[in-house]
Amino acid sequence: MSGTSSEDGGLTGDRTARAEPSGQAEIGPEMLMRYLDGELGPEERRRVDRALERSTELERELALFRGIHQDLAEMPLPRPDPRRSIWGAVNRRLARPMGWVFLTIGALAWFGHVGWVYLTSAAPSWEKLATSAIGIGILLLFATVIHDRYREWLTDPYNDIER
Repeated sequence: MSGTSSEDGGLTGDRTARAEPSGQAEIGPEMLMRYLDGELGPEERRRVDRALERSTELERELALFRGIHQDLAEMPLPRPDPRRSIWGAVNRRLARPMGWVFLTIGALAWFGHVGWVYLTSAAPSWEKLATSAIGIGILLLFATVIHDRYREWLTDPYNDIER
């Protein structure tokens, strides 16, 4: 009696499991998928193995699930676009605009201070003009390089290609 109570149903369970419809009732599709994924415990795995030995219909169902499982595993999934990620959305809507605001405020404050010190200094005016010419030249070169890079980026046909 202890042998039949340790297993669910004992001999009577074996007799009813030989008929294919009741064998399938014990082992459902969810359990077969868990069997394929290796998520069953040792006792449940043995129970499924015994049911598979007795039921050809259950074997066919397992083969069908195996095929689906294999097809899904081999299916190439598209790589997510990094520009559409959650961080990309936060960056576009919050971080980047705030960065530009802080950069603009900081640059205005710094240029204002430098301009005030520059104009109130005791240096001769020719030194101020030469320094101004160098600063304006560097800013113009920097602005034209950025502008050219931006125009090139807009017309680049390989812009969206990932390596």
